[in-house]
Amino acid sequence: MNIVIIGLILTFSVASFATENQVTSTKLTISYIDHPSILNKALPLIEKAYQAENINVDFVAIPSHRLINEIQSQHTDGDVILAKEIFAPYKELIAVGPPLTKVQFVLLCVESVPCNQRVIQTSPKTILATDESMRVILNKFPTSRRNRYYQLNQLGRLPHLLQEQRFEYAIYVMSSSWPIPQALEHLNRHVLFESHAYHVVHKKHAALAEKIAVRITEILNNNKK
Repeated sequence: MNIVIIGLILTFSVASFATENQVTSTKLTISYIDHPSILNKALPLIEKAYQAENINVDFVAIPSHRLINEIQSQHTDGDVILAKEIFAPYKELIAVGPPLTKVQFVLLCVESVPCNQRVIQTSPKTILATDESMRVILNKFPTSRRNRYYQLNQLGRLPHLLQEQRFEYAIYVMSSSWPIPQALEHLNRHVLFESHAYHVVHKKHAALAEKIAVRITEILNNNKK
């Protein structure tokens, strides 16, 4: 009888362990946006964090308008880095660890036009933006609804379209601590507001997120030395 009981206990223990580790036992898929700072800074950092935990990850480039839905639908498991204002409304997404960097939402302008807060608030213009950046700006600056937004969900392409003189203005997100992308060198910039950007995953990975948060903290601290 005792042998049977011990066998049942072991069976339930193994099953419980398997259930707890089911989420992390398979390869994860994590998206990222094609953006110079993400490719050069955020992506290598997050790759290193998962490698430290011996977790296999496929990193896939996804247009910005799809990445939230892909995580919510559990087609992907998270995103390399998102500004807090981008993911905060979505309860299925959780921040992992400390912020990777402070970011600025900026108004990009070609050299020949005004570049200040009035463009957003009082002077109707055509402004290039991604879906999510437009949502954030409209929430922060309600009067900017009088502007006409042209939506293009390839954040990395926006500066190039201004350089080609196809648009005069764009909303861009950039780190305030990482090197300025080369594509911005000949464009004027006006900072609209600052925020923090985090690695994010689906909430089903909450247990894993705690481990990755420790690794991210270690890497960030080492980078400061």
